[in-house]
Amino acid sequence: MQWLWGSKPPNLEPVKGDIVYPTHFMDNKDIFDGLLLASAWQFNDVLDADKVHASFCRLLEIGDWRKLGGRFRRAPGQRSWELHVPAEFTPERPGVVYSQEVFDMKLQEHPLARQIPRPSTGGPEFHPSPEILRPLMVRPGAAETMEEFLSRDEPALALHIASFQDGTIVSLTWPHSLMDIMGLKSLVEAWSLVLAGREADVPVIAGAREDILYESTNLDLAKKEKSILEQNRLGGFRIIFFALRLLWDIIWNRVEARILYLPKKTVENLRSEALADITADSKPGAEAPWISESDALLAVWAKSLAQSQSSPRSMIAMNPFDMRGRAPGFTNSGREVYLQNVVTESFTTLSPDLVSSSIGQIALACRRSLQEQTTPVQILALLRSLRQLWDSGKDVQTLSGPANADLLVTSNWARGNLFHIANFAPAVVKQGEDESERTNPVGTSRFFVTIIMKLSPTARNSISQLGKDHDGNTWVMGIFNARTWKAIKTTVDKYS
Repeated sequence: MQWLWGSKPPNLEPVKGDIVYPTHFMDNKDIFDGLLLASAWQFNDVLDADKVHASFCRLLEIGDWRKLGGRFRRAPGQRSWELHVPAEFTPERPGVVYSQEVFDMKLQEHPLARQIPRPSTGGPEFHPSPEILRPLMVRPGAAETMEEFLSRDEPALALHIASFQDGTIVSLTWPHSLMDIMGLKSLVEAWSLVLAGREADVPVIAGAREDILYESTNLDLAKKEKSILEQNRLGGFRIIFFALRLLWDIIWNRVEARILYLPKKTVENLRSEALADITADSKPGAEAPWISESDALLAVWAKSLAQSQSSPRSMIAMNPFDMRGRAPGFTNSGREVYLQNVVTESFTTLSPDLVSSSIGQIALACRRSLQEQTTPVQILALLRSLRQLWDSGKDVQTLSGPANADLLVTSNWARGNLFHIANFAPAVVKQGEDESERTNPVGTSRFFVTIIMKLSPTARNSISQLGKDHDGNTWVMGIFNARTWKAIKTTVDKYS
């Protein structure tokens, strides 16, 4: 929601000889202009930082992976970012900003590192904001906004490694305009392959120069149906009214970021209860619809938010989904990856009556909306409407639902498998924890988290499912007011 506030990044002069890559229309949402993220993997092993860095630099020299070593530019009068890549990476113009900090102590002896969440033997647990870990994830003085980022003419990515006597924290800072979470997954997997000496297995970047999403809207299939989200899309006075209500909430409601640990059994119990709710409401003999664990969790967030409202109101549940493997024109072979933003949103309007009903009924409503909006025809119809917005000079971020509703933003990163994807075993110089203390293989990460470098005041009522650890426990990161967090705790504790 960059339209509420925030300045536009400055233009920078191009450097002669640079190789220019385009970004694509879905990479250029206004909200992405100011969105820098830092993602960290905590290893309970000591890694050779030089090997980790060298393998990353080598990846950026393979084919169109060079694109990730570029500098962002936006030509005067243009709306799309470009990535200007040095013809040759040098110490003066590297492919990645690299920094390392060495601590002569164990992780548990460091005042911040000891606060990295660990699974408990009991029920769900709430942990402080991951923001407290920032000094271990980002070098001192790192850019927090796109304006700072561009004024230094830095490459798109920054790698920071914090080394301890018994472990390592490897962090990447990256702009959302460059890629989405599934793009990050592909990057770390390719990085692991290079580190293992398997460069021949590194996949090709598809669509490095061609905007496949934009071109897919030319398919005949895209013209056969209208996006079902169009009829309720917020625009004109309705979006102004929605924005004013959001501003009121910002003024009067302080929010807190937290990490939530959900044991495997808790999530299983929650989904079983939701399925039982649906079965009880189904006709005798009818086959009960299927819902996922993520559907059940989404229902918990929605019901908890409704319980914290001062008066019953409708709710818009915005649920981003990955179009890889769903949108026609996108392969899903594994030999090609998409380093861009291939995510759009589905929307479910939840009435006050629905959010006061059972967890199962809320989960089922969200599941049916997702199924309805993610058919190939509906995806192409939505892309076509987004392309029309882009071509008319408007932002491609949309909202669909009642103007007087509260917005709940949920993200499910489970497909990214982010706790498991980094395999840096070839860089291990010393095992940090023995088999009796660990559940993850040597050289893999024990914990994963992502922070936003500069959080917008509009960030609220949002929650991201980070994924499952090596024991199958679920980790969640959210931003809510204290009343909503209390309601979430009451609900999840019932299923522990």
